[in-house]
Amino acid sequence: MATIDDDLAKSVTEGFRQAQIDIVNQDLILSGTGDVTVTLADGSKKTGPSWSKLITAANAAGTSAAAAKTSETNALASKNAAATSATNAATSEGNALASKNAAKTSENNAKTSETNAKTSENNAKTSETNAAASLAAAQLLTSVPYEAAPYPDVWVPFNDSLKMEGIAPYDTLTISGQMVELPSKSATFTRSTVATYIEKSGIMRNADINEPRFEKEGLLIEPQITNLYTYSEQWGTGSRVVTTNNSGDSPRADKTMALVVEDTATAEHYAQDRNITLTSGTIYCYSVFVKAHTSSRLLYLRVATGTTAGVFFDPVAGAFVGGAVGAQYLDRGFEDLGNGVYRVWMAVTAGATQSSVFRLQLAKDGVTASYAGDGKSGLYVWGAQLEDSPFPTSYIPTTAATVTRGADYWQIPKENCGYTSLANLFNRTLALEFFPKYFQDAAGYIEIVKVQGPSNDIACRWVNDNTLKAYRSSGAISVPCKKGESEVFAHAIEGNKVSTFYGGNTSSADNVQPNGTTQSVSYIGNSNQTTSVRFVYHIRNLRIWHRVLTLNQINGLR
Repeated sequence: MATIDDDLAKSVTEGFRQAQIDIVNQDLILSGTGDVTVTLADGSKKTGPSWSKLITAANAAGTSAAAAKTSETNALASKNAAATSATNAATSEGNALASKNAAKTSENNAKTSETNAKTSENNAKTSETNAAASLAAAQLLTSVPYEAAPYPDVWVPFNDSLKMEGIAPYDTLTISGQMVELPSKSATFTRSTVATYIEKSGIMRNADINEPRFEKEGLLIEPQITNLYTYSEQWGTGSRVVTTNNSGDSPRADKTMALVVEDTATAEHYAQDRNITLTSGTIYCYSVFVKAHTSSRLLYLRVATGTTAGVFFDPVAGAFVGGAVGAQYLDRGFEDLGNGVYRVWMAVTAGATQSSVFRLQLAKDGVTASYAGDGKSGLYVWGAQLEDSPFPTSYIPTTAATVTRGADYWQIPKENCGYTSLANLFNRTLALEFFPKYFQDAAGYIEIVKVQGPSNDIACRWVNDNTLKAYRSSGAISVPCKKGESEVFAHAIEGNKVSTFYGGNTSSADNVQPNGTTQSVSYIGNSNQTTSVRFVYHIRNLRIWHRVLTLNQINGLR
């Protein structure tokens, strides 16, 4: 008896379910009256006029147009009658002076008829205008602002695996030394090191070398970067505090957070410092995970000696307290990870090339670093990180030495790009969901999606002025990109016409010739991930159609 795997069964079931929804929607539209509510593919509802309501509106428009035509005909008849009356009046006046009064009366009647004819003509034009407006309204009722796109030729959901539909070798599995071919296909992913990520349940996990990291926003993409803070989860004796490591719930849901409790002395209270050499003018991000203690103090995240900066954070309220301090302070922020855990960060610009003190300090009232402790107040800390970036990237654990995390790369085979070389004209639409969490406002760019090899077929490039650009020649078409918001990006090529869509903005250009037409295609994917520009972003739902979608279909992409 033949069997099918879970993925195929799920796809078949989903197909039957969608087909049933389509039948119900069709019955509602064709047989319903008034406004009807249909179910879209993503499960949301949309209300609009039924077919019978549209027909009624169209018939009403037609009736109004016919009435306008009748009024116009009557106006013309009245105008002709007025002309005849004027002629008769003139004849009566010439033939008999005795009939002068009667002729005068007839002349007045003629003028009245002419006025009435003019009024009737104006009414006819008004009626004609109203009929046109009614017809336009009826047409508006039948217009569709967006429609579902056809099934893509290439699809990589980037949701919880690298499975794809398109052109690619079948996946294989080795069992007892024998390679077995599977019915699935997959994109490829590489990263030279292990890495951490926050899974969809909110728990921090470790990803092995070459293992993609799927968070709730999609596939996580980051550059190569180093945590300069050693022993990122351990603190020894500091100043006027007692530190107990492995005593609280960390983001990994294990007992690894350090409890830092003050003594009763009157002075500054802080855990063991780190002395780290900075390079003058370089931007660094200092971050730590923090959780409130039962008798909690404020966290004073501080840098001193050569570079000075500090921020105060309340782990009970989940908010910064007061303003930042220090000459080299640049920016600050925090993320709520749930379960009372926050990742608090501060960006600084190194004021000198020298060793600087990085401190996790207990504070009172938001601005007081020195005070009489009570011997019981404190907070939990874990996972400190210092990186040359204006914002935090995913956490990198360290012990005695600094640790570098590799860059993330994904690829799909070149055959999915839709051509063999740019010498051949082709039609294609590419779309993906893009979530730009953090991007550095500095010189440089990042390739989000590029066909590697040809010059140029760059579907999506982020550049430092907060725009997304698409290149086919040395010039580019651009749309603005707002950080921190997820949108659907689409790029269409029709011969030598290119168009880009993102966040309600559109850009296009005609007769855009490629720079080169002889280079061979290597793959479709991202690149330039080891650049000095820092970024954190997610992608998901990558789709390619080897055709140009209509504007309504592009507007309907989700």
